[in-house]
Amino acid sequence: MRIDPVRAGYAFANRFVNVVVRLPGGAAVRTAGRCGGMSSSVLDHLAAGRDVPSWPAALFAPGRVPPDGHLVAEHLRARQLDSFRTLSASRFITWSVLPDADRGPLAGVRTRTRRELPGVLRALAQGRPVVLGMVVARHVLRSGDNHQVVATSFTRDDAGGVVLTLLDPNTPGREVTLVETPAGWRASNGRLWRGFFHHAYAPRTPPPLPGASRRPSARVRSGASLALVHVATGRLLVVDAARPALRATGTTTWTPSAPDGPELLGDGAVVRLVAGGTGPQDGTGALGLDGGVPVVTRDDAASDPEAPTWRVVVDGGRTWREGSRVRLVDTATGALLGGAPDGPTATFTPDASTWWTAADRP
Repeated sequence: MRIDPVRAGYAFANRFVNVVVRLPGGAAVRTAGRCGGMSSSVLDHLAAGRDVPSWPAALFAPGRVPPDGHLVAEHLRARQLDSFRTLSASRFITWSVLPDADRGPLAGVRTRTRRELPGVLRALAQGRPVVLGMVVARHVLRSGDNHQVVATSFTRDDAGGVVLTLLDPNTPGREVTLVETPAGWRASNGRLWRGFFHHAYAPRTPPPLPGASRRPSARVRSGASLALVHVATGRLLVVDAARPALRATGTTTWTPSAPDGPELLGDGAVVRLVAGGTGPQDGTGALGLDGGVPVVTRDDAASDPEAPTWRVVVDGGRTWREGSRVRLVDTATGALLGGAPDGPTATFTPDASTWWTAADRP
């Protein structure tokens, strides 16, 4: 089974930091990000026949990952915790204190890895990707340096050795290969692992998770509709009960209309944002502010010269593309359209809560 690493894996590298547990005395065991959550989520989406949501790291600059409170960040946190609620998770700690080689009757990491390999290969031969627990630590306090990846297939090299193909959360957008060497298991992304085990996976149905446009280079045109998603929370800007709202699902589209401007929009363009949709809660009208509160105006806003307008500020300037990060500034007041988990807001502070981008539309 050929798996597309671009559509099956997350577009940002795993740079989350989590404290999993504190040991007696206060020492913290940290995980190297949310690799377990990302790996489990990849399998969740594969099982459901869905692509993972597209969220390029550049949208979250300078952090490079979805912030806490973002729908995807919270989903990955939950799946990370799920990945540790399995019996095999204890191996991340126990294998960290084992030697590489056998010591008398005590089997080392190398031998234990070879014992795991046949079961992994059987699953892959049957077309079942599996989570691998990758071990690099040599002390319990470093067990958070261990890692989780998804093995998707395998081949044999000219000498008959196994070459595993991985989706590694640390290397987005491309496959990684893993081969055994005298020093350990060497990955094509430069990592050297002591060994690995077949980590238990508890399947879940993935929740609705909006994503950014998969056409990032497409130029935004006046009069052409697009969906908008709030970068800081991962929620769609929709019209619900005649009011703007942020939701995990929705069918509202927004048409940036610049009657007196160019067809191809860019930094500084002044547009009306006219809503439309097909759902029972969707409404039409233009996005505006009323007393500093985001609202949707009357239905004839598309042709009303008095309809509220917004100035588009493109991150980095120049062309507005679907992959751009943009701010929307109310031309009447200078307030920026922002957002929080409970809905759209207006603010005069250009912070992380005021970035928007075009959403993916299946």
